[in-house]
Amino acid sequence: MPGARLKTFRLGDRSELLVEHLLSAFAFTTRVPRQEDVGIDFFCSLISRQEHLLKAGPFFAVQAKSSTSPIIFEKEHEIDWIISQENPLLLCVADRNSLAMDVYSTWNLPCGPLARGKPPRISLLPSVAREDWPGVEHKPDGSQEIRLGNPIVRITDSDVFDDSRVDGIASVINEWVAFDRTNIVNRQTSMYWVVGPLSYETGKLPFASGQAGVAFYYNPANLQKCSANLGRAATALTLIFRDGLSESVRTEPLWARRVAALQEILRSHWDLFDEPVRQFLIGQHLGPEE
Repeated sequence: MPGARLKTFRLGDRSELLVEHLLSAFAFTTRVPRQEDVGIDFFCSLISRQEHLLKAGPFFAVQAKSSTSPIIFEKEHEIDWIISQENPLLLCVADRNSLAMDVYSTWNLPCGPLARGKPPRISLLPSVAREDWPGVEHKPDGSQEIRLGNPIVRITDSDVFDDSRVDGIASVINEWVAFDRTNIVNRQTSMYWVVGPLSYETGKLPFASGQAGVAFYYNPANLQKCSANLGRAATALTLIFRDGLSESVRTEPLWARRVAALQEILRSHWDLFDEPVRQFLIGQHLGPEE
């Protein structure tokens, strides 16, 4: 509006500016123009230092928030959007009074739709502790609450001028982004195997305790894609055994049985493999008639 701006808008702007300032200490940060804002505020590339260079690393997306109030997705296009993220999404909640922010990972978000299908409503709940692993609450009406738990790291204004502290923050963020991306890639290839920490402490590496949890989701409708993945994995193992192991190792009884078992998988599942796998195996003289 000419000559004025809503106070709530201005508070949100200041939160975004604070988040951008704190992010810039450990990530190359690109602000999404307001005209193009569909839910992501920043696209970031994690920084690693090498002598006088700042090297660009893993990418992740950030949504800046002014509070830990629930983030709700109800319309169909909203739900489709949030469950189809292709980059790890971090929620950064600004604490303007302390010139700080709390960072939350959304790694467990896919566990809701993978377990029960697309819901009519998804709520992301930063700072809400999960009652059990992986932190998804299925409601009687079909809606899903994704409990994000404690922040993975808290970053203050004083931290960003301390190189050792910045390196520590980057290390923590890197580990969270890395396993989240692995889960995303697995989901895109229809391997619904979601790994995450059973427990963690803010500011510590996610698997510092050595405890990892696994949520595995399967469905008969996924047979075709699972078969294609099996074809690729069996092909890779067959070639490794054939070309990467010495003759003396391949002829050991244990390895000989493994090679024979893989060859039997290639024969018995041949009709389930997709055409690129079949053509490649034929080119490697590994077809069913070889």
